[in-house]
Amino acid sequence: MNLGTDQELEAASGQLLRNPLGRRLVAARTRFGPSPGNVSVEWFDFSRMQGGEVPSWFRADKFRDDMLRALNASNSNFDIKNDYSIAAKAVDHTSDNGLYGELEAKPESGLLEVATSNVYQDAHSEQIPLARIRSAGPLSIKTMSNGVSDEEARELAEKILARSSLGLASENSPCLDKCEKETRDFRYKLAIAHYGLMGSLESKASVGISQSVMGKAAAELRRERSRAAERERAAALGLRPDCATGTAYPPVATPRGGGRGVVAMAAALPAAAPCPPADEPSSGGLAEALGSKDNGGVDFSTLEMRYFSDAPGSDGVQYSYTAQPAAPGLQQDMDSGLDALTNSVADLRAWLVLDPSKFWVNLNPTEPDRIMDSDLGRTNAGRALLEADLEMKRTEGRLLDPHTEFGARYWKELTGSSGNSCYSSRLWIVPGDVQVREDGASLYILKSSLAVNAKSQHIEGLPQSCNPDPQSDARSEQLEQTMVVPKIAEAVNTAPEYAPLRRAFLARIVAQWIRKRHQEGHSTSFDKLIDSGDLGSAKLQSAWRPRQVFDSYVHSIESGEFTYDQTTQDGNTTVTSTMVFGGVDFSKLDVKRLSAAQMDEVYPRLPQIVKASKERPASAANGSIWLGETTAAPSSSLWSKSTDAVRDFAASRSGIVVMLLGALVLVTFGIRSGSGGRRTRS
Repeated sequence: MNLGTDQELEAASGQLLRNPLGRRLVAARTRFGPSPGNVSVEWFDFSRMQGGEVPSWFRADKFRDDMLRALNASNSNFDIKNDYSIAAKAVDHTSDNGLYGELEAKPESGLLEVATSNVYQDAHSEQIPLARIRSAGPLSIKTMSNGVSDEEARELAEKILARSSLGLASENSPCLDKCEKETRDFRYKLAIAHYGLMGSLESKASVGISQSVMGKAAAELRRERSRAAERERAAALGLRPDCATGTAYPPVATPRGGGRGVVAMAAALPAAAPCPPADEPSSGGLAEALGSKDNGGVDFSTLEMRYFSDAPGSDGVQYSYTAQPAAPGLQQDMDSGLDALTNSVADLRAWLVLDPSKFWVNLNPTEPDRIMDSDLGRTNAGRALLEADLEMKRTEGRLLDPHTEFGARYWKELTGSSGNSCYSSRLWIVPGDVQVREDGASLYILKSSLAVNAKSQHIEGLPQSCNPDPQSDARSEQLEQTMVVPKIAEAVNTAPEYAPLRRAFLARIVAQWIRKRHQEGHSTSFDKLIDSGDLGSAKLQSAWRPRQVFDSYVHSIESGEFTYDQTTQDGNTTVTSTMVFGGVDFSKLDVKRLSAAQMDEVYPRLPQIVKASKERPASAANGSIWLGETTAAPSSSLWSKSTDAVRDFAASRSGIVVMLLGALVLVTFGIRSGSGGRRTRS
């Protein structure tokens, strides 16, 4: 195609957006920022491995989950050191059947999507995901079967990679002298322009064409999202989107004195109102951070609700989140903030409408019918608890690897002079030290640590079961509690993979405070929701089920993921087995209440910081950033409305200012299912 005129470039950009692969490529370009270098997107279908191609013990779903974690890991064990960004996520058929159709993938296959960008250095963006899978694949395979050698694992990983490489979309076709050979296994390929040989006239022309087409396509995609957001908002709020800015507002003053704030609840108000003057106050700190080009310099993966105020009849519901400053070079987009906000709010609703006696999960391989309460199992809160429980077992598994310094020390202590040991335990997460300051209708969450408990316990009939020895068990339990549990507790309270659990726990603390005020006779904005059992918008819309996590755990046990073979110095083989089961129990929560003086001693000037955060991001002495907002009190009748529009609506800047001013009541529009991949720098 000749792309010498604007009309021809417009036609090419439209063609790119109409193709499901191309549309994902354009979305990746907008996600990675204005100058990400070369961008590509790859799709893998590990379910294509069938019959005699792989051993019977190979699990495609586990391999995909392991690769998802490895691709998104901030630290990895392979050699590419260039300046690149990567984001991986699972894509199911219901979320993008057009993509599945284009790739001719089966609806049940469960595709893995990997978007990558780099700054034109040694490794190309198309090569980077392949390198990570080649590095992490053998490790995943070896957890499925103890009898696989390193060489066999590498060979099987290479076979899986070749068979599963399904689709590739790139701005320029893979260059002939660099990565054309490496990407030959992809069955479906899309590129804006043919690249040819590096440094050739053809390659230079290819880059110019792709940049022109991509620029127009990205601009059109943003316009599409903005128009869709406006239509969705107009339909949901009953307001007219005819202002010069494209933003509609309710016809009454808002709680903060007539400014733009707090219109998420405007569906209860009459429609048709003029736009407010441009010089009226802006939104609060949360919307300001989400709406800024650099996300306000905030790392939204660390977002946590730490302040909540509910005084019906006054200024409505007020709240503030804390977050850590974004590290230099961190690439993130609005989705990371939306995931944290919507899930946090959905968790609050779940904790309010369900009875606290249901707030537990259990991963015991002999109890498939007692994984968790069925209602909790339909919520994001339940998923956060159960997935954190499985992650905790894997955290311990990584700690106890005898090939690490810590693991070698542990096994030496555990086995003693005999060189043999068999030990299993119940390991579970519970609320730890919780400190709050209650000031009338306001709650400050000052500390919210989680604790990990361990107790020796055996289950008969499992592959790693053994004859219990009370004295040996007592010594092993003490060793686990003193040596291993503190490290696991540290991970639970700080590691990124446990962030959903920590956010769910903070929502649990807020919900208990609301319950307590309700029981004491105070009027709250949530009286009709408490113990109603009405999950409403907190109900997960994805295909996730608790049994999936349970099955993954049982498979890990059966395949020997928690069994280690090692050779002692005298040449004898030592086989030690450990199995961990347990759960997460949030049913009981003890809170320590601090006085104003005690709070000020540890957190100086916190009320002033929280107050300031309602207008703009405010920094605390410990370096955290506070992001606050005020919204009208939620009406329970509105909390069940659909919010599949949240992601699209917030894609426009005007959408952010309108929707996210009232982030607490994002549940008015429902809860989004799934989550985007976490983006990391190499």
